[in-house]
Amino acid sequence: MLEIKELSIGLDEQHIVKHASFLIKHGKISTMIGESGSGKSLTLLAILGMLPKEMRVSGDILFGVRSLFGMSVEELHSFRRDEVFVILQDAFNSFNPSVRLGKQLFALSEGKRTIGYSTFLERMSPIFSRLHLSNDVCEKYPFELSGGMLQRCMIACALYKKPSLLIADEPTSGLDLYSQKAFIKTVVEMNREMGTTIFLITHDIDVVKELADEVIVMFQGAVVESGKSDILLNSPKHSYTKQLVNSSFRMVE
Repeated sequence: MLEIKELSIGLDEQHIVKHASFLIKHGKISTMIGESGSGKSLTLLAILGMLPKEMRVSGDILFGVRSLFGMSVEELHSFRRDEVFVILQDAFNSFNPSVRLGKQLFALSEGKRTIGYSTFLERMSPIFSRLHLSNDVCEKYPFELSGGMLQRCMIACALYKKPSLLIADEPTSGLDLYSQKAFIKTVVEMNREMGTTIFLITHDIDVVKELADEVIVMFQGAVVESGKSDILLNSPKHSYTKQLVNSSFRMVE
């Protein structure tokens, strides 16, 4: 599905991501875990083609057989619009606080404007119901909803769009335990029912244990370990991975 090959990212003389290679397998839930500043978010920006222009990048990123680095601006825009959906860490910052949510969800979900707003709301209604959201969230402003509810609005867009690849960057950070559990449950359902390939970036080892089929461990800009979650979490090889596993509040089931 998505193959990162010898990805390096630098700024001036600083090497931030160093020859990172890993594979996001089709139909699997893959998680990348690492401390803050380890290069996770820059890796995500490279995948989306959104790195700051002043940064140096080398290596390659393949979506299927297509190189993202070789895509034109139009092709890259099409990839971001049609193939992938991204849920960011702070859902509130994903929305314009001065625009009602319905119009923003419409823009996120129906960017091509192939249908009208009323038809969109009809199609979104059962998705809202599934996520325990009422239809009147569309009339509210983002600041009127909790962080957990805003994350569910983002998930509603993902369920509507049915992307080939769902990327979530620290999606449970700042959420209460109930909202975290609800998010995890929905992500697993998307993967199992729709076959959505999921790439989740986190610093929470317990979220990894709940979700992951595959785990990528990033430390100081390098991928230090990767593999199937049941093997890697039960028999970690790198000292940083061992530290992560031992810091968990819950045991691997």
